[in-house]
Order: sequence, then structure tokens, then C-alpha cells
Amino acid sequence: MSNRYSDLWKRINWKQYKKNLFRLQRRVYKAVQAGDLRKARSLQKLIIKSRSAQLLAIQQVTQLNQGKRTAGVDGKASLTYKERFEVLKRLGSSAENWTHQGLREIPIAKKNGGTRMLKVPTIQDRAWQCLAKYALEPAHEATFSAFSYGFRTGRCAQDAQKILFLNLKSDRNGINKRVIELDIKKCFDRISHDSIMDRLLAPAGLKIGIFRCLKAGINPEFPEQGTPQGGVVSPLLANIALNGIEEINPRIRGIRYADDMVFILKPKDNADKVLQKVKEFLAERGMEISEEKTKLTKTTDGFDFL
Repeated sequence: MSNRYSDLWKRINWKQYKKNLFRLQRRVYKAVQAGDLRKARSLQKLIIKSRSAQLLAIQQVTQLNQGKRTAGVDGKASLTYKERFEVLKRLGSSAENWTHQGLREIPIAKKNGGTRMLKVPTIQDRAWQCLAKYALEPAHEATFSAFSYGFRTGRCAQDAQKILFLNLKSDRNGINKRVIELDIKKCFDRISHDSIMDRLLAPAGLKIGIFRCLKAGINPEFPEQGTPQGGVVSPLLANIALNGIEEINPRIRGIRYADDMVFILKPKDNADKVLQKVKEFLAERGMEISEEKTKLTKTTDGFDFL
């Protein structure tokens, strides 16, 4: 019997499924760009119901992701072929019916001696989150800033380095510029759930599913805040909440990679005013800057970014 499932799995035409999913995602992207949110939401429903997207999500979390062998609260570190098809059956029901299990907490040591909690969902929940991400990502990619580089398709840290170089080279008067290095205090743990939900471009059913996913990883001290580090969809949700901070002052170039940011100031720019705007932006989203890690430096003194 198990051979039948493994044969079924191995016979899947992944290349074709990727094409099917990409075609739908491109239509979502174009609909949001054109301002037709109603069409975008109905296309997102198609992605959630698409067999191609469902199977690709299961393949992503069981075979491709780096943490594929990390068990959740159910103790399962991998799924058999038969279990993969059982998850597929569950993904077939509507998004709002998905019941998200709790998260397994794994403490990870930080450089400064502290620890941060990695909160890991079960493999089944990761598959659901991955499917949700397939539907959400193209809609938000159409609205994201050109100067945000972290956890985005087709962008990487080297792109952020390149834009920094272009802004700081000698013929752009880089020698006289200053840089604000910005660090957000416990970014993933403090993002307000309302600020994510208000900005989410998604059909109602998917919104309910995402809301449950957020509530599964809450810290009892802050019941209205936090997105679990370790969730597949978390980096995207953080990008949704922080989108727009790069253009907080149109005259000043802001470059963001996830929750790491730098603002490049020309000689006459007022650093305090920029920081005040950033603080107001973050306060709306339940976050604050880490004062001890945020500093203003001359470009000639060098600075750490990524």
C-alpha cells in the first residue's frame, strides 16, 4: 500500500505544477497592480484551492526547506508518502477550517549572551502556511517598496549591498554622508496583530486562517502581538507590517533587509527628525527601536549592515 503512495508522489510532474502556480501568481500580481482587489482576492482563492499549489507547499516543507527535519509539538520530524497525501486532503478543505496546533519552542543562543525563542509549527501547519504564502506573496509584492530586500523572491543581501555602494560611492559625495543604523527591539515578538490584519490583502477565509496562525504563537504577556519566528509565513507578515518605512522621508534613502535598516543622510539632513518619524511609524505597529543598537555614524567610520 505504501508503495502505491510513493509511486504516486514520484510520478508528480513538479515542473508543470510550478508553471500552473506561477501563472496564477502572476495574475494576482497584475490585478493588485491594476488596483482590482476583488479580482486579486478571487484569484487568491483559486491558488488556495489549486492542487498544484497544495502539492508544492507539501513538497517545500517536507523535502526542500532547511528545517524540514525539525519536529513540531506532535513530535513528527518527517511525513511518510501516505501522510503527505493525508495533509493534501486536509489542505483541500477551506482556509478558515484549518485548525492550527501549538508551537514547539526551541531556545537559540544570541551573540550578546541572551536567548531568542524559535517557535516551530508542526509539518502540517508549515504546509498550510506555505500555501497561504503562495496566495499572499504576489499580492503584496505588487505593493512592496523597491528598497526592501529581505525574504523576498528574487532579492538577496547582495542587492542591498549594491544599492548601498551606489549611494555611497565617491561621485555621489559618499564621503560627506552619514548613516543611521537602525535596530528594532524584538521585531518578530512585538508586531501588532491588528497592524498585520489591517494591511493583509486576502479573501476573508484566508484572513481567518492567518489570524489563527498568529494566535497560535502568542506570548501570554503580549496577547495582541508577535509573529512566531520559525513559521513559514512569518517573514512575509513582518514585511507586510514594515512596508513603507523605507520611504518615510522621500528625500532620504532608506534600505531595509527584514528588520535591519539603514538611512543614508546628506550633510544637511536632520537625523533627529528622521528618527522621530521612524518611532511614530513603529509605534503604530506595536514596535520600538532599540536605543542601544541604533546609532548615527559617518560613512568614513564604517558601519555594520547585514
